[in-house]
Amino acid sequence: MFAKTFQTATVYATSNPIVLSLRLRHKLNKQNDAKESPKLAADVVNYLNSFPEYEGLIKQLPKSLLKKYKNPESMYLINKKTAKEIAKTIKSSLDKSPVVEVNPGLGILSEELLQVHRGPHFMYECSTHFIPHLSKLQDRYPNRVMYKNADFFGMWKLAFQDKMDQGNRIKELLGNLYTENNDRIVKVVGAMPGLSFIKHMITNIVFYNISSQLGRPDLFIAMSGRLFEFLTDADVQMNKHKSTPALFQLLFDYKLLTTVPKVHFLPWTIPAVSKHVNVIDDNCLHLVNITQKQKLPCPPEYLPLLWYFFRPHIFSKSTRVIPMLEQWIPGCGIWLITGQDPPDTRKETSPGPEDAPLPHMTIFTEFGDLNLKQKITVFKKFISWPEFEQCQFRVTMESNLPKSFSQVEEDDKDIIGTHIDDIEHSDTEEIIK
Repeated sequence: MFAKTFQTATVYATSNPIVLSLRLRHKLNKQNDAKESPKLAADVVNYLNSFPEYEGLIKQLPKSLLKKYKNPESMYLINKKTAKEIAKTIKSSLDKSPVVEVNPGLGILSEELLQVHRGPHFMYECSTHFIPHLSKLQDRYPNRVMYKNADFFGMWKLAFQDKMDQGNRIKELLGNLYTENNDRIVKVVGAMPGLSFIKHMITNIVFYNISSQLGRPDLFIAMSGRLFEFLTDADVQMNKHKSTPALFQLLFDYKLLTTVPKVHFLPWTIPAVSKHVNVIDDNCLHLVNITQKQKLPCPPEYLPLLWYFFRPHIFSKSTRVIPMLEQWIPGCGIWLITGQDPPDTRKETSPGPEDAPLPHMTIFTEFGDLNLKQKITVFKKFISWPEFEQCQFRVTMESNLPKSFSQVEEDDKDIIGTHIDDIEHSDTEEIIK
């Protein structure tokens, strides 16, 4: 009797649309509740509860920062001692230039920077959660602090959209920071768990070098040792071929300033499973200074060609130099073998006294036999030969431009960060009064 009644009730529940609707709504509500209340990482909560300086901090933070992620896109400083150390380290470099602080969060580092820097202070914050904290900070410094709810490190997305429809998104994002002076220095301070902004700066220099809209950014960035070592890999200067690190080292100067404890930034990351991760990298972030070089490796109008020249599908370490170039300019190998150039070579693009001399070249010479400076010499010779403008290299480059500047490079796609699920991102302007 009971079994028959249960079976009848089951058939009724699965066939009644109202019951199905209620069940579906209940299931969706449970899923939404799970999203709104993410499972917290016990070790993060225990750490914050173990130190007096973090008393009450958990209540001030969005729950999403108390989880752990493999590759977060935003990081927030929560320790006052480290904030003082960072401000002290970069104090002498700030001068009177505008300062952009990215994702200030609770304003812990902001307080210290405002004490050591007297110029205008722009804050870009991804999450609306921190508006009350930043509002109080702006009330205390009404003529110096300007705030926008926007993803500063994600501005490359807006740059691509502007390119597609000739929009003004970057100009609107920058507001009072907007400039047509490419030499205006702006200091950018923040923590960067991924490569998106570095890739944006490379893209901006290569494709938009005439009008950067921001000026010349001078970065003071906390990043993982893994990312810093990837970008600054010394083997790239010798013979290793990695597209993004090669372009980074050609376009930027960089300096390691100090290291800071990794646990002083939220969210925490899930440790990488790699034999190359050392103890220092696992426990510290690198505070680095990154500045654009005054002298570019070639004239600005040839930078897109340089970008394409260094793409992995053009050459690898084992690619033979002369056979590859002769695919574009047949017979050009003789100029590399003899070390001479044709008489009508364009001097304005050919290598100069400051460029690295090439070793004795043969048809067996590989790109892996050349260091980074010698690869630039080969590129300059290539674009200076009279046959270059008639070859298909430029046309092929233009047909292979990235369809989106969020397109991930093949050689670094495994270390690009992903969004934190529960932090709101907005590109709309919000000025706190």
